[in-house]
Amino acid sequence: MKKLRFKNRNGILYFGLGDKFKSSKLKYNQVNKNIIIGKFKNGLLDSELEIDFDRSVPEVNDLLEEVLSSKSKALKYKTIKAYRVISNNNIIPYFNDKLVSEIKPIDIKKFHDFVVSKGLGRGTLNVARILLKEVFNLAIINEWCSINPIKMVDMPKFRQKKQKQKPFTLKEIDAILEEAKGSVRNFLGISFFTGMRSGELLALRWDDINFITDTISISCTIADGHINSAKTISSIRDIEMIDYVKQFFEAQRRETGLRNSYLFLDRKNNYYGSNTFFYANFQRILKKLELETRSLHNTRHTFASLMLNNGIDSMWVSNTLGHENLDITLKIYAHYMPRKQKMSISFLEKRYKNGTNLL
Repeated sequence: MKKLRFKNRNGILYFGLGDKFKSSKLKYNQVNKNIIIGKFKNGLLDSELEIDFDRSVPEVNDLLEEVLSSKSKALKYKTIKAYRVISNNNIIPYFNDKLVSEIKPIDIKKFHDFVVSKGLGRGTLNVARILLKEVFNLAIINEWCSINPIKMVDMPKFRQKKQKQKPFTLKEIDAILEEAKGSVRNFLGISFFTGMRSGELLALRWDDINFITDTISISCTIADGHINSAKTISSIRDIEMIDYVKQFFEAQRRETGLRNSYLFLDRKNNYYGSNTFFYANFQRILKKLELETRSLHNTRHTFASLMLNNGIDSMWVSNTLGHENLDITLKIYAHYMPRKQKMSISFLEKRYKNGTNLL
């Protein structure tokens, strides 16, 4: 649907759709603009503007808001926030005031091109398609359109740039922990030697730490100030507190053990709503040590690579990281596992030695 536009011609308010304007015979001011807008919304200008569309058909963005509102009741805050960012930056400006009945498969193809031209990735477009698919499903149910144009257009192929993670060495970790102080040192030490996500670590309470069995119970995560359940079902887990990491928990207990139920607290004794404080200190340390800039999440990759490269059981590593299955761990980290120059299959070598027992 075309948007109502206004023009000032010699102090008189003109209005119209597209390039054709009609005189309202009113003075050009905001009050009179609002009067025209009200009449337009109520259909009182349809004949004058030669409008022939069905006013009962909603715009794409109206149904998009309905879809987002429905999803907000079931999804986590962080997920909904990401959906709204993608909607506000891509779907809403592109479809603007178009009716759902006006959208054809070619419009979806052009929307794909629009997203790709902005340099955005497959993940962004995939979320946009999920939302739009539900928009048009809703339109079909209400008989505003007969087909779902999203289903008619395939996802474009993306050239995936694999960003190779560069884990820290033990020597670099030692230097980082030597430079870090207080809670920052404890946060980084626990991150490096448990593989926990930052949000999981920030959500830890002292009740989650068992110094008798040396275990850590992970069930929640913090993002954007909100405490949510863990990322996935497999993320809810009990992990082993290895001997070396125990010192960081004990040091942090001396910092906050008696102040609140959370391990890491800000100056007001509240839990941290994000990892911003620790990220900033981490980057400051890397810069001072003249180490390559890396994300806090790299501490998780470092943990996995160190364990696998030193022959620690891959299933143990997978469970500690909270991966859904071993395949995920191997897909990401298999290249860190040591490879033998020549595989020794001892039971076969023993049986068929010197050419005996040949099949």
